[in-house]
Amino acid sequence: MIGRRKSPDGLPFRLYPNIGKRTTSYGYKLPDGKWAFRLSAATTDKDAVARIRAEAIERANVLNGVAPSTGPTEDLIRAYFAWQKGLPEDSEDRKAAGTLIENEREAKRLIKTFGRVKPSQIRPVHVYKYLAGRAKEEAPAKGNKEIALLSAVLEFGRRRGELEDNPCRGIKYNKTRPRQKYVEAADVALMMKVARARGGSYLILALCLQVAYLTVSRPDEMRALMRQAVKDEGVVVAVGKRKKGQVQRYKLIEWSPDLRAAVEEALSLQRTSSLYVFGNTSGQVYSRSGFNTILSRLMGYCEKQAVEDQVTFTRFTLADMRPTAVTDRMQEGDARIIDATGHSDGRMVAKVYDRRRTRAAKATK
Repeated sequence: MIGRRKSPDGLPFRLYPNIGKRTTSYGYKLPDGKWAFRLSAATTDKDAVARIRAEAIERANVLNGVAPSTGPTEDLIRAYFAWQKGLPEDSEDRKAAGTLIENEREAKRLIKTFGRVKPSQIRPVHVYKYLAGRAKEEAPAKGNKEIALLSAVLEFGRRRGELEDNPCRGIKYNKTRPRQKYVEAADVALMMKVARARGGSYLILALCLQVAYLTVSRPDEMRALMRQAVKDEGVVVAVGKRKKGQVQRYKLIEWSPDLRAAVEEALSLQRTSSLYVFGNTSGQVYSRSGFNTILSRLMGYCEKQAVEDQVTFTRFTLADMRPTAVTDRMQEGDARIIDATGHSDGRMVAKVYDRRRTRAAKATK
C-alpha cells in the first residue's frame, strides 16, 4: 500500500519525485509496488528537469484516469462555472450567487484575451500585460478582479491536472486608490424628489438606497432583503460577508420613523406578491447589472434636475450608502457602530468606512 505524502507537493496520485545532487527523477508506482515508469534528468539541467516533470504529470494523470485537457482556456473557464454551480448550496467552496453572476460577466473579457490558448501556455508576463492594459483603460481595480478570477480558474485546472503551475500566483496587482465617496444629504434629497416624480422602479431603487443608509447595509444585503426580515421590533439583516466555517450572522436594526416609512412604502409598491422588499417587476431580486442600469438612469435624471434647479449634484451608488452612514454615525458619536455594521471588531470600520475629513475631540483638562 502507498502511504499518505508527508507534505503536499501538488503531484498526481502515485507519482513520486526523487531529487538528488546529480540526478532528479519522477516515477509512477503501481498498486503492486512496481514502477510503471521513471523519468530522469541531470539535477543541474533545470530545463530538462522541468520537461520530465511535465511529462510525468501528464502520464500519471492518464494512468489515474484523468485525461489531460487539450482544449483552450475557454473550456476550462466554462468547466469552472459548471463545477461551482454543481456544488451544494452550503459548500464552503461555492461562491455566493451574486458573486458568480459578476464573475461570469468578468469571464467574458478573460475569454477574449486568453480563451483560445491552452491554460498551460499562460505565463506571468501575459498576466502582467493584461493588468497593464486594464490600468491604461482606467480600470485597474476591474483588472485585479478579473485576474483574481483567472487565478481561481487556473487553480481549478491544477486540481484537475490540466496544468502544473498557476501563473497568477505571486502576481503584484494594480495599485488602486480606495474610494472616498461621501454622499451629501442634499444629493439624497434630490434623488428622492426625482424618483417620486418618476415612480415605479426608480422609486423602489431610491427607497432601497435610503434603507441601505438607515440600516448601514451592503448592496447585496439590501437587494436580497426579504419580507420575512421585517419584524415587529425592526429589520433583521443577514450579514453578507463571513469567513469560511462561520455560521450565518444577523443584525437587528430597530425601527425609526424614517426606516419604518421607507420599508412600508417599498412594500406597497410591489406589483406582485414578491418575497422581497425591493423586488423587480417580476417579484425577483434585482441582478447587480439590472439594478445599476436603472440607478444610472436615475442619476442622469437627477443631473438634469440639478441643472434646472441650479444646484450641485454628484452621482452616487448603492455601495456608497454604507460608508456614508458609518461616517455620519461616527460623527454623532454612535457607540454601537460595530453592531450596526455587523463587523466583529472596529478595524475594518475605521480603515474602510470612516470617511470623516475632520476629527473632533475635546481638549485635555
